[in-house]
Amino acid sequence: MVRYLRDWCALSKRFDIATGYFEIGSLLALEGEWAKVEKIRVLMGDEVSRRTKKAFERGLAEISARLDESLDREKSKNHFLKGVDAVADAISAKQIECRVYRKDKFHAKAYITHAHLDVVGSSALVGSSNFTLPGLTQNIELNVQVTGTPVAVLQEWFEEHWDEAEDVTPELLNVVEKHTRDYQPFEVYARSLQQYFLGHEETAGEWEKRNSRIFPILAKYQRDGYGGLLKRAEKYGGAFLCDGVGLGKTFVGLMLIERFVVHEGKNVALFVPKAAKEAVWERELKKRLPHLFKGFANLRIYSHTDLMRSAMREELDQIAKQADVIIVDEAHHFRNTGIRGLDVEERKSRYWRLYDIAEGKQVFLLTATPINNRLTDFQHMVELFSRHRADYFGGGTLGIHSLPGYIRQLEKQIEGEIYGKSDDERVELIGAEVSTRLYADPLIDALVVQRSRSYVKESMKREGDGDVMFPEPRKPTVAEYSVRQTYGKLLEMVANAFHKREPLFVLGIYNPYAYYKGDTEDVATALERGRLKQVVALIRTSFLKRFESSAEAFKQSCWRLLQKLLAWLEVHCETDHEKAQLDRWKRKHAKLLGYKPDRDLFDADVDEDLIPAELIEDIEKDKLDRREFKVEEIITDSLADLEQLADFLYELEKFKPSQDLKLKKLIQLLTKDPVLSKHKVLIFSEFGDTARYLAAHLKEGGIDGVEQIDSGTKGDRTKVIQRFAPYYNDSSSKEQGDREIRVLISTDVLSEGLNLQDATRLINYDLHWNPVRLMQRIGRVDRRMNPEVEARILKDHPDQQGLRGTVAYWNFLPPEDLDELLRLYGKVAHKTLRISKTLGIEGRKLLREDDDYEDLRNFNEQYEGQQSPDEQLHLEWQDLIKEHPALEEMLNSFPNAVFSGKQNIKPGTRAVFFCYARPAHDKAASERSGDDVWTAEAGDVQWYLYDVSSGKVFEDAPLMAESIRSDPSTPRRVEIERLQLSDIRSAVEKHITKTFLRKVQAPLGVGPVLKAWMELN
Repeated sequence: MVRYLRDWCALSKRFDIATGYFEIGSLLALEGEWAKVEKIRVLMGDEVSRRTKKAFERGLAEISARLDESLDREKSKNHFLKGVDAVADAISAKQIECRVYRKDKFHAKAYITHAHLDVVGSSALVGSSNFTLPGLTQNIELNVQVTGTPVAVLQEWFEEHWDEAEDVTPELLNVVEKHTRDYQPFEVYARSLQQYFLGHEETAGEWEKRNSRIFPILAKYQRDGYGGLLKRAEKYGGAFLCDGVGLGKTFVGLMLIERFVVHEGKNVALFVPKAAKEAVWERELKKRLPHLFKGFANLRIYSHTDLMRSAMREELDQIAKQADVIIVDEAHHFRNTGIRGLDVEERKSRYWRLYDIAEGKQVFLLTATPINNRLTDFQHMVELFSRHRADYFGGGTLGIHSLPGYIRQLEKQIEGEIYGKSDDERVELIGAEVSTRLYADPLIDALVVQRSRSYVKESMKREGDGDVMFPEPRKPTVAEYSVRQTYGKLLEMVANAFHKREPLFVLGIYNPYAYYKGDTEDVATALERGRLKQVVALIRTSFLKRFESSAEAFKQSCWRLLQKLLAWLEVHCETDHEKAQLDRWKRKHAKLLGYKPDRDLFDADVDEDLIPAELIEDIEKDKLDRREFKVEEIITDSLADLEQLADFLYELEKFKPSQDLKLKKLIQLLTKDPVLSKHKVLIFSEFGDTARYLAAHLKEGGIDGVEQIDSGTKGDRTKVIQRFAPYYNDSSSKEQGDREIRVLISTDVLSEGLNLQDATRLINYDLHWNPVRLMQRIGRVDRRMNPEVEARILKDHPDQQGLRGTVAYWNFLPPEDLDELLRLYGKVAHKTLRISKTLGIEGRKLLREDDDYEDLRNFNEQYEGQQSPDEQLHLEWQDLIKEHPALEEMLNSFPNAVFSGKQNIKPGTRAVFFCYARPAHDKAASERSGDDVWTAEAGDVQWYLYDVSSGKVFEDAPLMAESIRSDPSTPRRVEIERLQLSDIRSAVEKHITKTFLRKVQAPLGVGPVLKAWMELN
């Protein structure tokens, strides 16, 4: 067919073509011979009538799209569309004309050629071939040549339909010129930014814009986050929202609930902390989406603690069968797996119970702190939806064939890059530089939506969302006290105990495998043995933390352990000698044992047990067999532990609150400080024993409006929260009256997920050993403010004028004793602790000479969230679309592979930039078609930079931005030969095949799609 037409081009003065479709490849296949023809008329139609204007416009759009696609396909092999410029010129000069017949269905295929010479005459070909490259060269077609008189009849038919057809030449010329025109550097730069972020976000649909109640009240960053979550969960079955504290994750959660329950009619199960269930989630849902609580609803709300309640088992079993979507607030509570148990009926931890419920469902995990100490925190949460399938992320764009292996390797890389860690040292992965490194990782990027407060502030400014209502944080203040002066001899006793061969306590009853008579590998896995060693280290660490917190917390811990040891010895002392030893110890300390501690050892409501309850149950469940374990040695070590505990308790008996310099310092602050003595203050302690001790003595000290709350507090916590922060919890001072709380003392039960912004001042009574916990605490008062609520507060309390919009916090620290406490911590925890300078100590060393404290700026970066390179790029994109309102519409009209060139920022160097859409397995399209479908839409967008001198290919998008950054005045400059540019493009596509397509095991024929490229000369 193509040879026939090419031959006729030399002979003909005019071609008249009837076809269903027209593609540019058909002309290019004629290898320029078409240009010899004076006039080419192309008459197109369709298998459906296009009588109405709307129908015609749809048809024209389809024709244009087909032509557009044919040009895109041509560009994949003919990179600069050689020959297409001439086609565009011919269309412009009316040498080529195109019309569409719209009256009736038009399915004709004919090629009428009119020769220059009358003696040759006219000829025609009638059959099945469309005027497309496949129609002329690839498909099996059947065409019959017509000559003589019938050609005149055919020509008459063509003229009749041509006259009735609509001219579309200008529209098709626009399509062609989109591909052939010279693009400016700014256009390529803007197109690359647009495509980069299209790969990360899902745009809102019509339902969100027209019907949603929540979507209109979301800021743009929250809408982007919602879209990003939907896109990630659709691709991977789960997603994380990890915006910083106080950035409104709850509202994004509400949006997800509304989407799935109202719009999609799905069943949603929401799991939240007990403290936030009524105070935050139920209150906001009833306020924003009240219809969800009328009649039968597709939403069920549970607290995390419900997962292990036997009374809830049957209901949660039903949820496991019926729910479609799981949303988990403060999901970091599921970072540790605990004991699995043999089957579903015997689950030992909340994690595994949630794991059972989450099977086969989309899972959304909301947490500001997905990684507390180790990357396995994140891995465990991911496995809630990856179902412990090591190769779960083997497909898609990640190509990770072992998730545990990937996590281990990433952790090693970060420890080496940032901490210069040696193999025998363990460090905690905290700090701003760790966050920056993590969020550049492909796995984290693929699963996590995370925006820093710093980014949110800038984004809201750009979006014109009014004043950015975040309080201004002040530098922390140190409340100094002396452990040595407070405790006296007790500090020395504790330090000496920590310097024993087995620091502080032996704790043999918690680690019986250390006393096994045979080969421990026969009775316990390395994991089980290691876990019990960790339990012992955890108990020792907990004692040290309680010692720093308060004498009361340390005393209660000593009593609990003493009772536990005595209970164990009562069971295991069997010989006369052993019974006599225990009896002697009891008689020796009879006076001490007459004392009853304030709280029962086995009180289930106490959240600060030395070790998790499931581990205690695991150790207690069976009496040790003397034939297998050296029980007599455990007895000896336990008696030694009892003696140590007795020594501590005797010294603690002498301790009086009047000696407690730390308590005195707190009372002084609350009575003398001009702000803390009059206004609301939130006091945090890690331990309920300390919180109860403080509440009692502050009340004794004459301080009014004091209340204390911990996980064991009975009654309605929501009311306590409302009494302390009425305005941010739908109440007011007038409603609360004399029940309003001024000083609230809490454990970390209130450190997350609650709105306590009525207060602007916070006190950390304990040394915060983990900066993540500190951020969660500060986030209770340092949150995005509501202008309406702020106005109500100031109307009712004008004396707060100078306080609103600021937050300040105090840290209780023992400067002279800190090094000693940290050394002891390192001894029992076997890891280096990095505490930031927010503790308020300048110019001091930590455990080693090179272990400087982070400075205040670094902590602020960690808390505010240092803008990631991607966030900076996104702000740049927001600036562009705000400065150029028509930009997005223009970019959407661009074809693929738009090209430009500019001067490189580094003189004397040459490079070529590429923006590629990379394909992935399209789960939804595959399910619809029944075939294995891979699309660019299911994949991501990656930037590449090819260095001409070295031949190296770079992939760090933010680093390339500087090289391609342009504005509308940046001149286009193209110098590299087109043949060389084509070779470079082929080299980059080979690089993508080698580094990406093979890794994700893409089928043959699936490749990346070039969106834009730019020469840097």
